[in-house]
Amino acid sequence: MKNFTIRIFAVAITLLLSTSTTLELLAQSATYEILFDGGSLEKWHSKNAPSSPIKGWKVEDGLLYMEGKGGGDILTKEKYSDFELVFEFNLTENANSGIKYFVDTIYNEKTGKMMVNGPEYQIIDDYNYKGVKEDPNGTTSTGAVYLFYPPKNKHLNPHGEWNEGKIVAKGRKVSHWLNGKKLVSYTRGNKDYLKKKAANKFKDDKNYGELKEGHILITDHGDKVFFRNIKIKKI
Repeated sequence: MKNFTIRIFAVAITLLLSTSTTLELLAQSATYEILFDGGSLEKWHSKNAPSSPIKGWKVEDGLLYMEGKGGGDILTKEKYSDFELVFEFNLTENANSGIKYFVDTIYNEKTGKMMVNGPEYQIIDDYNYKGVKEDPNGTTSTGAVYLFYPPKNKHLNPHGEWNEGKIVAKGRKVSHWLNGKKLVSYTRGNKDYLKKKAANKFKDDKNYGELKEGHILITDHGDKVFFRNIKIKKI
């Protein structure tokens, strides 16, 4: 009888812990804001025509992708500061895309022009894209902070297969993740960041990557890349 009671107690504890874990996971999931639910783009607008309907982007079978040419970049209506952004993507052969963050209007000190831009999580077919396949872990490859920091310890599933990307931003610290592995960790605006900026095409863009908050943006490079399960939470 004593052993039976102990077994019952052990089962009860196991069920309690299992329930607790499930509730914790549900609570964590509930903290995410769904940016793309597979059904609409109500939380996004066109970069070039914010007040007009989004063109060129298609939502079908729970997926978001570019259809044809000339759709332009799309960005969230809201701005975010400290966040964790999670998304899934599936490349077609030789495709190029990317997700930018801390995006807002910035000033080019050389041309005097204003632009909407921010740091980029590069998404590209490392295996086939010319100039990238020769350097699949460089600063223009998937998971890189585009033109700033290359990814490390990367495993990219090839075109036709799904990958999960993640961007975590807290204060000035940012990290890029791919399929559960951290690829890049850097500090926006520090000495190393500014040195790299001075050596690339963003050198004249004032405050590039240094804004306190900004939009999330999906780039249009004219290629078909499928996205799904895009969500974000404040941290």
